[in-house]
Amino acid sequence: MKVVADVNIVLSSLLTKGNSSKVFNLNYIFSKFDFISPDFILEELAKHKEEFFKRTKLSEYEFNETIEFLLEQITIVPRSEFSDFLQKAREMLPNHLKDIQYLALALRFNCPIFSGDKTLKELLSSSNIKVFPPREMLSKFETEI
Repeated sequence: MKVVADVNIVLSSLLTKGNSSKVFNLNYIFSKFDFISPDFILEELAKHKEEFFKRTKLSEYEFNETIEFLLEQITIVPRSEFSDFLQKAREMLPNHLKDIQYLALALRFNCPIFSGDKTLKELLSSSNIKVFPPREMLSKFETEI
């Protein structure tokens, strides 16, 4: 099952060993989800790398290993593969522009979004695109564990 992973989920997994991190750890074992993200997630991660490195208690090696572990589970999709859906995403999220590429990618593949963003979940509640926060994603592994 394809699921769009947003940058906040990745950053949350770096900062804490909470539910976001558990989802990626379980997915590594059970391969339940095929995580995808727009290519600009790499820019966002690079932009915040120093800030998040300072906020974690990890050594630089551990930090880089953790990012690599997370990104190994995420297929990076070039914008050209979902650009036809950007306008519809803008129309659906006119006041929430930061998540337009994630929504466009979800529209392209008709799949849910893995995000802890409560506003995004609320904004998309009446659409066919579901937003699953970490706790809901974790519950999808209950049959495996």
